[in-house]
Amino acid sequence: MDSIAQDRLQSLIQRFDSESLHHGILFRGHDLLFLEKSIGHLYRKILNMKEEANEHPDLFHLRPSGKARIITVEKTRSLMDGLYRTGHQSNKKVAIIHEADRMRKEAANAFLKTLEEPPAGTFLFLLTTRPYSILPTIRSRTIVVRLEENSSNTRNESTFDWLDQYTDWVALLLDRQKVKQDRTRPVFMAYGLIVGLIGLIKTEADRSTKDAISKVTELLDDKERDAFEAGVRRGVRLGLFREISEHTRNFITENPKVSGNIGRNAQKLHKVIKKLEKVTGLLEVNLKEDSAIEDFFLSSLRIWSAK
Repeated sequence: MDSIAQDRLQSLIQRFDSESLHHGILFRGHDLLFLEKSIGHLYRKILNMKEEANEHPDLFHLRPSGKARIITVEKTRSLMDGLYRTGHQSNKKVAIIHEADRMRKEAANAFLKTLEEPPAGTFLFLLTTRPYSILPTIRSRTIVVRLEENSSNTRNESTFDWLDQYTDWVALLLDRQKVKQDRTRPVFMAYGLIVGLIGLIKTEADRSTKDAISKVTELLDDKERDAFEAGVRRGVRLGLFREISEHTRNFITENPKVSGNIGRNAQKLHKVIKKLEKVTGLLEVNLKEDSAIEDFFLSSLRIWSAK
């Protein structure tokens, strides 16, 4: 875990020990699995659970369900009913709202009442990668804690190899003489990168799902499991997109072979990053992943190779 994330969690544990921990905390970050794993240190402390334990009668989960990955008002009300009952093992309860940004408006409004006046000894932890998609009235009633994992710790060899191929492709496109000599090579390389990236997403999503699902599978119904797996894939994809963005910026600004025309290349970099952000947004409204990635690479090809 990143040292900053560790420090922030330790600070929350100290607040709990001093009985000053706020009842509503919005944990935000880029990786939902990392958020879920990280907050375990805090809720185990609150509920006096054994290290690495995942279940407790006073630990509640509210998750999205179905292919649309929605948190319904019915499940939200069911959660609230459970919170207002007497605790099983102590006077403390913890509710975790996974992907809180997936709450429908009716669910969010119903939850707001509990967030404003929770039962005594109840702590509400909201997890999200999109905090500004949550109702402002909910955000304003929580304290926001950002937890990030150091990306350099999560890269594997396959990702490094793919990123090297990607920057080789960008370097080729910026060399107009080489492009004139062979105009088909950059296109074939682009489609190779597309296939490679889709494969990376699948491999990493499958691995992450396998690692996580064994810990929570007994807690999920079929619809929640589908939503969980879709959420994991989305998180992996976003992580790789951030790697592409960061790697591209570093390559353009730090590589002496391309920094000679830094002004023009900076303009191209801006357009490529904007395109990546647009594609990321379109994927949130269920644009097909392979089509979105192909669109990004073909657009990048035109941008980088332009005069």
